[in-house]
Amino acid sequence: MSATGFARSLIIAGAAFAALALPCAHAAAPTSDKARAAAVLANIRSAVSTIMTAENDATNGPARYKTAAHRAINLLVGNKDEAYDAAAGLPGDPAGAIGEVNTLLDRRASPPFVPMLHGVLVNLQSSVASLQDATNARGLGAYEVDVSQALQTLAMAEGRPGAHDVFGGMLGAMANTGLGVPSGAPVENGCAAPRAPGYGMSQGWLVWRAVKLGSTPIATGGAAMVRKEGSMLVLYTPVAAMVQHLCAAKATHHAASQAMIRPAAAPVAKAPAARLIRVSATSSDGAVSYTMAQATAGKAVYSAHCASCHGANLQGVAAPAIAGKDFLTTATKNGYSASILNTIVTQNMPFNDPGSLKPAEYADVMAYLMASNCFPAGKTAFPTDPGSDFGTVKLSTPLHPAGTPDKFGVCVVK
Repeated sequence: MSATGFARSLIIAGAAFAALALPCAHAAAPTSDKARAAAVLANIRSAVSTIMTAENDATNGPARYKTAAHRAINLLVGNKDEAYDAAAGLPGDPAGAIGEVNTLLDRRASPPFVPMLHGVLVNLQSSVASLQDATNARGLGAYEVDVSQALQTLAMAEGRPGAHDVFGGMLGAMANTGLGVPSGAPVENGCAAPRAPGYGMSQGWLVWRAVKLGSTPIATGGAAMVRKEGSMLVLYTPVAAMVQHLCAAKATHHAASQAMIRPAAAPVAKAPAARLIRVSATSSDGAVSYTMAQATAGKAVYSAHCASCHGANLQGVAAPAIAGKDFLTTATKNGYSASILNTIVTQNMPFNDPGSLKPAEYADVMAYLMASNCFPAGKTAFPTDPGSDFGTVKLSTPLHPAGTPDKFGVCVVK
């Protein structure tokens, strides 16, 4: 494939997200974080469009190509940078994409989008360097090589979907943090299930967006999972599962803090359970019941649908380990409960087709995971209802393991 053809393929790859395109800011400078994020995305896309317009015009000569590269640089650096070329003109906002990113990063607090924008900044700076090389290139072939490199890094700065709609770049920052919440939109507690159309936020993360059924159009770009909840359609972001764990840990810490400051003579009331998204309620029995017959059946389901990512021995391959010492260390550190694990399994797995297994198959897989982590079996089957009361059962190394753990801490299920 030629450099020109490769450059065009990068643009075509992003065509599915044309609905998210934002107009370039020609007028007043952005005044909010959300507007600045939109301006960054608009400037990146305008820079790509400027390059591709010149590429697709068969009448262009070397001078026009290089002018397009200069204009793209201007869109990225703004009119205060030494790389700005006044003769090429500035079709974007004066700050440029890099200036807007730097403004978003110039703060004392560290919202969750900061690490993502550092990556965006590096790719933007790399794009400018490649475009500068293109303006100095001798011959069209060398120009095409430099421009193709610039388009690749601009694609990473913009963000592209992975295998499971987890975005990187600006699209990722806007899909997973408060940068994606429109100004004035209704915002609710992201640790709670949605009660009305709006946006669920927690600690700067965007957890879900709820829209009324029948609303048109509904943009699903950036959503890792979409579910019908009553009269609403709820779009869960890729970070939703992670935030659930943060919410659970925060609720546990709050309950412990409240208990410490109460007078010794006063009874300590049980802290209410955090109402997490699809996470089961709490219980006081402190045990998870499953049968070995379920665990055996779950082993077959796991082999067919889960082992390719998590490994034949649950040790983790493309996905993390889900049994043994490493898994239980992570579970203890993050305060995982059986309820949280059940939520992850039933709503997000298999990764290539979440929610596709039958309720009984999910229950069997959960029994297999419990048995593999050496939790004792019982006479009552693990239930198929995701609302089971396992919220207080923490996943940590059992005091009295069932079976003999191997060197990795996994109990073999036959």
